[in-house]
Amino acid sequence: MGGKLTTMGFTLRRATAFDADAIADVYCTSFRLLTFLPMLHTAEEYRWFVSNVTMRECEVTVAEDETGIVAFLARRGEEIRLLYTRPDRIGMGAGAQLIDAAKATGVGALELWCFQANRRARRFYEARGFCAIGFTDGADNEERAPDVRYRWEPPASGGTSNSRKASLCRK
Repeated sequence: MGGKLTTMGFTLRRATAFDADAIADVYCTSFRLLTFLPMLHTAEEYRWFVSNVTMRECEVTVAEDETGIVAFLARRGEEIRLLYTRPDRIGMGAGAQLIDAAKATGVGALELWCFQANRRARRFYEARGFCAIGFTDGADNEERAPDVRYRWEPPASGGTSNSRKASLCRK
């Protein structure tokens, strides 16, 4: 995403190294809402991770409004690694814009992990056409919390009917 795209009050743009601290702040603050998880990292550790891992390994897109960065999506190929929204902006459309922008890149599919207990996020992804394709007991994630794998595929040419899409999600 080379330029800026403004809709619904949010501007989307490619993140730069200068955005790392603001992105880490959104990540840390939003992650702390997940009270069903243990808090394993400090704010400084989030900053280190964003600067040294996320910004180097992923294409990161941010959503901004007049207050600054309010959400971000980190993607590597078809894998959405992170999508977090500042708590005071949840439900206002920034995450949906970021997902739509990721879909519009022309990828053949998008996949991501979500904690099973994160019902709000699961509803969000399912409302945007993501289908649960696998469940785990959490043994392989840092928090040891059960998670779910989601996948989105673009509709076939001519569109995919709702009944066809529903059957794909049940596989």
